[in-house]
Amino acid sequence: MDFEQFQEQAMEAVKEHFPELSVEMQEVNKLQGQSYTGMAVKPEGSNIAATINLQPVFDRVEAGDMSVDAAIRSVIDTVSQVSANMPQFDVRTLMDYDQMKDTLTMQMIPVAGNENRLNDIPHQIVEDMAVVYRFEMESNEQGSSSILVTNTMVQNYGIEPDQLHADALEAAQQNHPATLRNMNDVMRELMGDFGASMIPDEPSPLWVASIEGGQNGACAIQYPGFMDQAAETLGGDFFVLPSSVHEVLFIPDDGSMELANLEEMVQSINQTEVAPADRLSDSVFHYDSEARIFENARTFEAREAMQEQMLADEPAPGMSFWEAEQAESITVLMVNPGERPYEMQVGTELEDLQAVVGGSIEVAYPFDDNVGLIMNEEGKLEGLPLNRALRDDQGEVYDIVAGPFMVVGLTEDSFGSLTKEQLSKFSDMFQQPEGFIKMGKSIMAFPIPEESTEKKPKEAVHAAEKAKKAAKPKHKKSEHDGH
Repeated sequence: MDFEQFQEQAMEAVKEHFPELSVEMQEVNKLQGQSYTGMAVKPEGSNIAATINLQPVFDRVEAGDMSVDAAIRSVIDTVSQVSANMPQFDVRTLMDYDQMKDTLTMQMIPVAGNENRLNDIPHQIVEDMAVVYRFEMESNEQGSSSILVTNTMVQNYGIEPDQLHADALEAAQQNHPATLRNMNDVMRELMGDFGASMIPDEPSPLWVASIEGGQNGACAIQYPGFMDQAAETLGGDFFVLPSSVHEVLFIPDDGSMELANLEEMVQSINQTEVAPADRLSDSVFHYDSEARIFENARTFEAREAMQEQMLADEPAPGMSFWEAEQAESITVLMVNPGERPYEMQVGTELEDLQAVVGGSIEVAYPFDDNVGLIMNEEGKLEGLPLNRALRDDQGEVYDIVAGPFMVVGLTEDSFGSLTKEQLSKFSDMFQQPEGFIKMGKSIMAFPIPEESTEKKPKEAVHAAEKAKKAAKPKHKKSEHDGH
């Protein structure tokens, strides 16, 4: 007997035992690559069907652990249970976002293996993971049922993904508050009164982060303020080990653990202990409590090494990095949205550069030439106008700069003036102002017509001069403030 024959026999048996149920085979597209063809059963008058995966039962038949008759009886028992406990739900309610938003929950999933599904569902990327959203239909001791939010649903609701995310954060924190417990306390609870005496009294270095209810608890790391609260409990920076989609482990970054050992531990446990559907990531992450940055631990190490090198190269006491390393002003190419680029002089004080781009600076180095692009670090987050596309060697757009930016030269240690050749080259490159339009899943750049182009510089050309008159802001140097 093959699987298809087993499915047919199981369906006939279920129809015979439950004539009041609608029974059919149905494709179930799940995250984590766990899609399957299942048997969907629906009570008469209900608008919700429960789908049963027959593959695990058939696998036991093939392995010789269960007879076909026993397997069919097992399926019938399962149908009896799910049909008796199936939640009742009015589909019309699902169409009303104002009613549904209070049931929103979040789920952290790996990007790897879910690439195709992520094209169809709203999500936010967090390192090599993604946050997706669900409507929680029912949650009890036996488990929970939920509906994955899709792009089509968001469009029908007439809302933006940012609103969905904000509403999900509010509802998730209300319905499933984040929890942080020491591993020894968790073990005492699991082992009961007898085993609890075997657990040391002193806290374990491991802490378990999850949410009340436990399902999809890894999303706790996205709850506002939770990571800062954890840093207070753990005494500063900490590593984040993605135990599963249901919880993550925190361990203080106090020098007692090597990153390579933590990575090996996570990867080994994922392969041997965690079910494929529950795996989250093979990476180790890090939370910088001072900078409030969650990132891959390898990225953190590289950032720390860069900052240490910069400190080693600092000038004598009493002299700032910017005073020692940079000229008073440099010649740059200014590129504003909707305008032709133009040459300008700009001061090299940090506040000068911030004033020109309208906020904290970020430096990118997309070209082989000895130049950098100074832009607003939060241009996209603040919704600044899209400016120019950045293209790869094949001419394909891979990123878009939002807000004004400057093309600057690079010296051995700092920013410098562009040469005449560089001014000419990059003036030609960015000469044509661009507009952008979403085409399916991609964004297309198109030239703005000549008559729509403003040729007169905007206020940014005077921003550096204005900045010199303002008081210098207190600034902690980071990787975005230099190169």
